[in-house]
Amino acid sequence: MKGPLVLSIMAIAVAVAALVLALVLPGPLGPVGPAGPEGPQGPAGATGPVGPAGATGPAGPAGPNTVVAMGSVSSTGAIGDELNVTSVTWNSAQQRWEITLTGISYYYLDYVTVATSYSGYAATGSLSNKLLVKVFASNATPIKEGFSFVVFDADAS
Repeated sequence: MKGPLVLSIMAIAVAVAALVLALVLPGPLGPVGPAGPEGPQGPAGATGPVGPAGATGPAGPAGPNTVVAMGSVSSTGAIGDELNVTSVTWNSAQQRWEITLTGISYYYLDYVTVATSYSGYAATGSLSNKLLVKVFASNATPIKEGFSFVVFDADAS
């Protein structure tokens, strides 16, 4: 009876070995299945400490002091908010304002000048070291009206 018992044990041992090998040894791979849904995002990590401030850089060169004159002129010739304005007069024959600037021999090609009127538009020019401002209505008729102006010297420093 020893023979059949040994054979039975051997058969069991072979079956266990076959089972172990079937689990351990890979077989052919099947097709890849579809991707599953994306899981939720995890919490953000802790913020690290702030680093030390960098050294302050050197100051840049000073910019040009470009505004050399400015003002607001009323229709009566009164000047307000002025800088370097000696006088403002109305020339009725030419229908224009003539402005003498303090310490400035004004020539229109040496400066950038912006003039705006309150209801029309303004044009600038120069004559005899004076800034000339002529204000026009929307129909291009010269009018005696108030305006504001700024004179810039792009070469000033």
